[in-house]
Amino acid sequence: MLRNRSTTTIFVVLLTGCLLLALPYGANSRIKLAVASFLLPVLALSEATLEQAEQLDYFGHSKQELWQENQQLRKELEFFKIKRFEHQALIRENRSLRDSLQWEAEQPWQMIAARVLVADPFNWWRSLYINLGSADGLVENTPVLSPQGLVGKVERVESGRSLVRLVGDPHCRVAAMLAEEGPTAPSRPALGTIMEGQQSAFNPRMVAFMHLPVDAQLQPGSLVVTSGMGGGFPRGIPVGRIVDSRPSESELFMEARVQLGIDPNQLDLVWLPLKQAGKESSDRP
Repeated sequence: MLRNRSTTTIFVVLLTGCLLLALPYGANSRIKLAVASFLLPVLALSEATLEQAEQLDYFGHSKQELWQENQQLRKELEFFKIKRFEHQALIRENRSLRDSLQWEAEQPWQMIAARVLVADPFNWWRSLYINLGSADGLVENTPVLSPQGLVGKVERVESGRSLVRLVGDPHCRVAAMLAEEGPTAPSRPALGTIMEGQQSAFNPRMVAFMHLPVDAQLQPGSLVVTSGMGGGFPRGIPVGRIVDSRPSESELFMEARVQLGIDPNQLDLVWLPLKQAGKESSDRP
């Protein structure tokens, strides 16, 4: 039955084709135009429907792909942010090392560099550990320096590390004086003691400059350096700058607040002069 229908359909199609070929050119063209006018809208609608179905299928599949791609791009962005941060940190560290090496070469002592191992983040105890100890030739009370100024002194030495007391700690008092700067420098230095101040607990960079002469010219911004008295620290090491001053309660002395030149929370590398291998003064540039 199906075979007979297929044969009939083929015969009708072939007959129609022969008739169309036998017709004159004008009639043939008109029939083709009529058939095309009828079929083209149907074909166009069918094609548009197919395209929309394909687009819906594409968007259905691509939404998950887009989400996955978005997550991957976010991960890559975070990765490059971390790499950029590390790169900037290396640049800052290299710059700091170059400055430190240049500063060390200008000092009149032979010095050794030490890495800060552990620091008190709030500086409640005003101390830190460095990675050098008795095996490296360190001894107690060795001054600890940085290009920004005096850091403190070594209090306890172990085999591979040492405890450093920072300036402003009650166990690290510093004999200091006003730096003799410019043509208006006083004829005699204003000597005093750097020690823990009332604000030191809240601001680790703020210390007290005590026991100064009543006639001391304490101008804000004036540089304070070590005096070298008592043998604890070499003379002339920067300590900090005057913030303000006032007479003491007894009015026998002046006292001032000093902001330290170093920031304890920013210390990564410190320097220690080796007394037993000091440079000759002629080595100083």
